[in-house]
Amino acid sequence: MSMGNREQRTYQARPPYTTEADSILSAYASVYGKAERTLFAQLQSDGDLTTLKRDFLPRFGITARQFNSLAAELKGKINSIKERQSGLIRELEQRIAKAKRVLKRIADPARKHQKQRRIVMLQERLGKMKADRKADKVRLCFGSRKLFRSQFHLKENGYASHSEWLSDWQSTRSNQFFVIGSKDETAGNQSCVVTVAEDGSISLRLRLPDALSEYGKYLVIGGLRFEHGHEAIIAAIGRNLSGSKEDRQAFNYRFLKDDKGWRVFVSMSLPEGKLISLKDTGVIGIDINADNIAVTETDRFGNPTEYFAIPCVTYGKTVHQRKAVIGDAIKQIIAFAILRRKPIVIEKLDFQKKKAALERQAAKYARILSALAYTQIQTMIRARAYDAGIEVCEVNPAYSSVIGQYKFKDRYGMSTHNAAALVIGRRSLDFGESLPSQLQGTLPLSVRNRGGHVWSQWAVVSRKVSAARAARRRSAISDKRESRSSLSPAPSGQGTACDPAALAGEIPACESSVELFG
Repeated sequence: MSMGNREQRTYQARPPYTTEADSILSAYASVYGKAERTLFAQLQSDGDLTTLKRDFLPRFGITARQFNSLAAELKGKINSIKERQSGLIRELEQRIAKAKRVLKRIADPARKHQKQRRIVMLQERLGKMKADRKADKVRLCFGSRKLFRSQFHLKENGYASHSEWLSDWQSTRSNQFFVIGSKDETAGNQSCVVTVAEDGSISLRLRLPDALSEYGKYLVIGGLRFEHGHEAIIAAIGRNLSGSKEDRQAFNYRFLKDDKGWRVFVSMSLPEGKLISLKDTGVIGIDINADNIAVTETDRFGNPTEYFAIPCVTYGKTVHQRKAVIGDAIKQIIAFAILRRKPIVIEKLDFQKKKAALERQAAKYARILSALAYTQIQTMIRARAYDAGIEVCEVNPAYSSVIGQYKFKDRYGMSTHNAAALVIGRRSLDFGESLPSQLQGTLPLSVRNRGGHVWSQWAVVSRKVSAARAARRRSAISDKRESRSSLSPAPSGQGTACDPAALAGEIPACESSVELFG
């Protein structure tokens, strides 16, 4: 059984350093950067791409394929920003609304003033975003806004002078270039032709812009060895040389300079694999949390057969440590899926809503949630599952936590997270989740008699749960303050009798519908 659409994969390697290659690649990036920034300005002024292409080739001394590369990359950036505009506007509206609700509960004048300033700042940002969307305007800073703003505070950002900052700014704006390919071109890319050397290493013959004629027409970069995907790249080169037209594929290259030198990224599509997972035997639901990944296996009837949680704490970790932690957790999930030969079901998560929710969370939890790389986890699950022949499905996770808590947690003796993973898995099997009878009776009559999707009833439950927890939290904070104010210093050598849970501000979880709705 085929896996359908081909998986896109990107691999990277560092070419051997030479002064000559570094100079040539830097010169290429400089030409590319100037052309890209100019093209962006022209497109924002309603310039026609075909007309601009005729002007850009002699103006910047580039080939038609090099123009196509920068045009394709720039259009991708512009489209990405436009697609994100609506989501960012919704996120800001949610953050403003929640910040206003938090503001009503703040008694301290200083904290109240800070929250008011934040709301004004968010409102100003929202106004600019809406104006840009109405005018179909895109804001794109080449070199990053953070670096641009650092010129106004040179010493604080480690610069001795403005000229030192300017050198860094110009270097950052011209530190990369993109080379687009096509499966109909030589070796998948006529501007950067790849070959395999006798020792198994990979060589690239890069076509230079005409503006760099003093360096010659080509730059040959040899001795490339990719730590990951080297064999897959060699196999794809072989298919391009000897396979049918359907088996050929494009190679896209990105050259990027960082603090250690140049890196080469090659993007390609993997051949269609063979599925080993069978959905008619059940699924494996996944619930991603701030400190763990909950895994729940079901049979074809939606009943849980096995469940466990894998620790996955990314807060306070470096980039490499976070990648290692996530990689180890996903390795266990994929091994379990291979053993059971069942598809993996993940939540179709909108992290913008999660970010908006941080307005009402404690600072510590907000940092943990922000550090959790949902996208990185899901991307790695998809990649490793594809390699293993495991299908990955997405479902809407709406109310999965509250449904899991009140329908399955106590019934099966599992954690709330594993219960949520069970709901996610069952949803992919098209099982509905009606309210338990004890919750039905607690709903207002108008809600019980209302037609429509059952989620509308779970939405009422979810709101009541949130309100009950908020009330408990406020009560716990109030009790904590009162207990602290009533405590007097203990005599020397004696302890003070107090409730540690109250002092720590611990809030017991809501376990029964009676507590919530009674």
